[in-house]
Formats: sequence, structure tokens, C-alpha cells
Amino acid sequence: MKDVFQVVTDRIIGQLQRGVIPWRRTWSGSGPASYLTGKEYHGINVLLLQDGYKSPHWLTFRQCKKLGGSIRAGEHGSPIVFMDRYMREEKMADGTVSQRLVPFLKYYTVFNWEQTKNLPEKALLERDNASIPGAEEVLRRRGPRIGCHPSQPYYSLVEDIIFLPGLEQFESTAAYYSAAFHELTHWTGGRPRLARPEIAEYHIGQEIRSREELTAEIGAAYLCRLCSLDSPETVENSVAYIQSWLRVLRDNPKWVLQASKQARAAVEFILTGQVPSKEVTGHEAATA
Repeated sequence: MKDVFQVVTDRIIGQLQRGVIPWRRTWSGSGPASYLTGKEYHGINVLLLQDGYKSPHWLTFRQCKKLGGSIRAGEHGSPIVFMDRYMREEKMADGTVSQRLVPFLKYYTVFNWEQTKNLPEKALLERDNASIPGAEEVLRRRGPRIGCHPSQPYYSLVEDIIFLPGLEQFESTAAYYSAAFHELTHWTGGRPRLARPEIAEYHIGQEIRSREELTAEIGAAYLCRLCSLDSPETVENSVAYIQSWLRVLRDNPKWVLQASKQARAAVEFILTGQVPSKEVTGHEAATA
């Protein structure tokens, strides 16, 4: 089975090549949701299920068949990911054995309702903006300094501080943590941690800023998935940053491969505290 991060990266690249900007939600009502349960997908899955279908409802081949429907001839499914865990035994220095739960990602394939036959259409659902358990723990797991800013989320390299507006200033709790995880991914690039060249050189030029912003947004999407969060529709940056980012993506769409590697390294550092190899974090990867 392919690495789930590679599946996600391949999916985003394919959307970029078709002219689809995956972090912009296309439907005006509900986000992508399970046809069977009505539960909305979150985080990275919102990015993966942006294919221009009017229906937000998705289901697996097996679910479709069980409900008496079928998949239309020639249709191809879309990957989604979910978190699972396994128990790992570790031998301690004193010879004792301890156990701990290790999280990992899996993926499987779903089809949009419009790709099926003989299944009734379902009404759109209202979005759920309930609080997200565990998001605060992930945000503060590595002890980043977090300050308050009245109007703009950002990471200050000089002060090594993440600044965020108050929770009440965001449209939803999910939007708050999506922005926070974006800045947290920036924070991982600081010299005491992964030392990403794009952070150290962030203000040198638009291309460097754009590459770092892409890394941060993919990292935020991965973290949102782990915490069952919706990802933001757009990155809350100035118009200049957004324009430069999209220009770089159009000119160099395969940069997302490198940004995905760096985002994965950032997420692994946040979750485990371990610094990945230079293959992922070094300047060679950043400039490939």
C-alpha cells in the first residue's frame, strides 16, 4: 500500500494540473460528507474531495453495493484518509518492556453520489461548528510560545512566538485552530527545531514566501485531519502573498512534492518531537 502522505500529495498535484485549487471549497452549502452517515469529512479530506461535483455526499464501493446501487461505468474513486493506532512495545534501559499507542494514517477510496446509479439523492446538511477535543493539546504539545494579536495570526521568527487573535474573533472554533496550525507549522521551521531555509529567508523574496506558505498550509491540513477539523477555505494572508503563492504554483506545480515532504516533517516533529533526516528538512530538498 502506498504511503498515505504520497496519496495526498499525488491527489493535490492532480487537482492543480486540472486547474482546481483544492483549498477553495467549491460548494456553497455543506462540505463533503458521508452518504451513509451524513457526517462531514474534515481536514485533509476536504482538500482531497474537491472535484467539482454538486453533491457533497461520498461513499465506498461496498457501501454503494450494500444500499442497492452501483458505480457508473468508467468512474474512478477518490482517496480519503483516516487515523488509526497500533500498540508498540519498547524495551527500556532497565530491561522492562513498556507499551504505547502509535498513531498512523490509512486511506481508502470513495465515490461521489453523482458517480453512482440507483441511489436517491440526499439533502444538504448544515455544517457543525462544535468544539474540537484535543486540538489545544496538539497546538501546545511542543511548548511553543503563543501570544495575542488583535487582528492577524502570524509567526515571529525574531521573537520565536506564534501570535493569534482571540478565539471569539474567528468565524468558528475550527477556523481558529486551522489558522493556529498554519502558524504552528511555520514555527517548526525555526532554527531550534527543523531550521527550514524558507523560514530563515522568508522576507528575501515572493517565491520563498510562497513556498513556505504552501508548506504551512499542507501542514495545517494534516494536523486538521488528525484533530477532526475543517480546513480553512483560503489562507488568511495579504493579497500580495496569495497572488505570489498562486503564481509559483502555476509555474512550478511539482513544488508541492517538496512542500508536502517538509509539511510531513513538521507534523512528525509536532507529534513526536523528533527531527527527521536532512533528506526532508535540508536546503537540498527545499530548492529541488
